[in-house]
Amino acid sequence: MYLVGPAERLLLRRVERPVRFDRYPVTVARYRRFLEALREDGTSEWNHPQQPDHVEHTPWTARLKDPAYFTDPRFDNHPAVCVNWWSAYAFAAFEGKRLPTSLEWEAAARGADGRLFPWGDDPDAAPLNCADTWVGRPVVTHQAWREGFAQDAIRRAWTTPVDDRPANRSPFGIVDMAGQVWEWTSTVLKDPGEAVICGGSYDNPLRAVRTGSKGVFRKRGGSNAVGFRCVTELPAEETS
Repeated sequence: MYLVGPAERLLLRRVERPVRFDRYPVTVARYRRFLEALREDGTSEWNHPQQPDHVEHTPWTARLKDPAYFTDPRFDNHPAVCVNWWSAYAFAAFEGKRLPTSLEWEAAARGADGRLFPWGDDPDAAPLNCADTWVGRPVVTHQAWREGFAQDAIRRAWTTPVDDRPANRSPFGIVDMAGQVWEWTSTVLKDPGEAVICGGSYDNPLRAVRTGSKGVFRKRGGSNAVGFRCVTELPAEETS
């Protein structure tokens, strides 16, 4: 049983199926191997059965701060971003895995004690990649974000290597679940064209990158602040 939901209205929920999370978000190097395995026309045998026509698995490079992000070895250990939901699904299938549900994601980030951040309830106990980091001070209000981040720091803010902040770790040893990049999940709410994303990103203030932080994003969209990680389903008797 896990405590999930907003801090003022926590719910006790059960995760039914045992899964093993990737320790880190999917990296550029891992995603490149998937791209190299595609057919010549860019399609794949791992596509979602409902994937729309004209969806491409090539990252949306127009959104990247550095157009060489997926080809320059300097970024090999950075999270794969500008990847749409359909491509994240196909990549997970390529590795014999799947995307987590939003409940699985939050439970893995919070642990059994329902902590506010992966490392605990103290917001200053671990370094992470968020707007406060780039501004150099707490970003408490939206006005402070506009003045301190959107005016200057946004030009410097970017992804970092996925193993750069080992203290940003959940009770299960999963790294970078707060900040860095939002992460796709398999959960769909009312609009079938959208999926839930979790965790917040490098351009969100600390107050918005808690373990319960969620949003929705268009499945066909690619953002330089959205990545993903995968889970492996385990036999019922195997829980670690």
